[in-house]
Amino acid sequence: MNRIIKILFCLSITISTLQAQNNSEFNLEFVAGLNTHGTGDIPGYQFGFIYGQSVSNKLHLQIGFEGTLNDKPDFELFYENQSGNLIDASLHTVTSGMQLIFGLKYNFVQTTNHEFGVSLLPLVRYQATSLSDSYDTLFPAITDLPFPVRNIIRIEPGRTFAVGAGLRLGYSCNFGNSLFLGINGGFQGDTNEDTIVSYFLSVGKKF
Repeated sequence: MNRIIKILFCLSITISTLQAQNNSEFNLEFVAGLNTHGTGDIPGYQFGFIYGQSVSNKLHLQIGFEGTLNDKPDFELFYENQSGNLIDASLHTVTSGMQLIFGLKYNFVQTTNHEFGVSLLPLVRYQATSLSDSYDTLFPAITDLPFPVRNIIRIEPGRTFAVGAGLRLGYSCNFGNSLFLGINGGFQGDTNEDTIVSYFLSVGKKF
């Protein structure tokens, strides 16, 4: 946590310095969309805010705070109890996280109304998950109990901090005096060996 505070402090100084030295354009955008966590087997959502500051004509500094939420039914298990009722004993796994991103965006195309570019974004990520490493199910024929028994083993920690980086492609179209709407796609990985593929919309305002 102390490292995250130090990073936020350094980033705030960087933004203040850029604004003081260069009276350039900056923008604030909200992003929201879908993602897949891991090897594409856990669907979910991604959302956040990104601040952008132009460094030169086509190069921009980006700093943002985002959240992810992924879930799916896992290890389905149904059985009948002694009263003949169908019982759903399936597990439902949830993985959520929040991350600080910071990096640079370069626009290959930048006109009055259109922008298309790539962003390279190092990140710091906190994540919590209910995923476990091993599941064993013992059925009544083995235990003599009237219901199945599950043995759930966790080896990896359920809460993690990690550093990583992401690569994103984005297109945006300006409308009105200062508003813009965009579509983006990206991939990221981190030192916790987690990968996220995302695709989302963005809406923002230039100042």
